[in-house]
Amino acid sequence: MNDFKSIIGGIILLMLIATGVFSFLLELSGEFMKLTLWLFQLSLTDFGLPPTVEVIIKSLTFVISYALVGIFFNALGLFDSGVMKYVYFVISTLIGFALSAVIMFLQEHIIMISWSIIGISIISLISVSLVIKRRNTLKG
Repeated sequence: MNDFKSIIGGIILLMLIATGVFSFLLELSGEFMKLTLWLFQLSLTDFGLPPTVEVIIKSLTFVISYALVGIFFNALGLFDSGVMKYVYFVISTLIGFALSAVIMFLQEHIIMISWSIIGISIISLISVSLVIKRRNTLKG
């Protein structure tokens, strides 16, 4: 019986090797490692800002991520549960990574974002002034 199981296992293993399942799993684990390394590099990234500003940004990122996780667990009613002890750190760390990525994106595209905000503000001011002017002419 053991020989039969070994033969079946060997055939299944050969079929998996022939179909490339192991190469897919190896490629998938490589991509996971790249993602993990990118996340840890992101958390240690120097934003090129003055040290005091960088400390403030990283502190705010930490506080915001822990606050969001607390709000999430409180909404689920699991705030003081045993589950929260284990999951809290992982989720807050991932939120911290996401906020760091947002800060990096904003810093890299600050000129485009600034001009977009200025343009939207100018268009909004012109629109509001035209609406006010039109209302005043309709009343008078």
